[in-house]
Amino acid sequence: MESNPLLDNTLNETNFSLRKKSLFKRNNWKKSLFNIDTVIIRRIRPGDGNVLVEFYNGLSESSKRTFRPIDYKTTLEVCENIIKDNSPEIDKKFDLVAVYGTRIIGWGFLWNLQSGDPTFGLGVADDFQGKGLGSKLIDNVMNNARERGLKKVFLTVVQYNQVAWKLYETRGFVKYGEFVGGDGLDYFRMVAEL
Repeated sequence: MESNPLLDNTLNETNFSLRKKSLFKRNNWKKSLFNIDTVIIRRIRPGDGNVLVEFYNGLSESSKRTFRPIDYKTTLEVCENIIKDNSPEIDKKFDLVAVYGTRIIGWGFLWNLQSGDPTFGLGVADDFQGKGLGSKLIDNVMNNARERGLKKVFLTVVQYNQVAWKLYETRGFVKYGEFVGGDGLDYFRMVAEL
């Protein structure tokens, strides 16, 4: 029987489509096994630099538009300095990471601890967003703020990131201002009184 290139192509596209659907189902199956109770929330520590670089540089373009506490891409040196600022002797920053297996999948922090304007930030790996991890991180970070006796915590959030600012509102943050950032995006200023 002679081969028909058009038919062969259609069969190949069908096989590819079926394989793609199978991979999609398999990946969803793996994600459905995720249990937030198996995530370890802990303070960042020496040795986390490379994994923090992987986490931050692995965020999608969309996530980096809404979570950019450091440059668009980071380096080991920058992450090592963040870790150093968390040491008890310096204590300029309080950074928590969410660890799943060997991977950092979330990062929440309080920076500028020695100023009158401690700043909160939160980022979650794209494939773990919408699973309650942001809530878990914010609760742990804000508990630390209370333990430190902080009176207020500030943050800025991109206005179109409604999921984030609505989460912040459920945790006591209120909007008190707006501004246009250097990136041209509209931001809300928010504060939580503790």
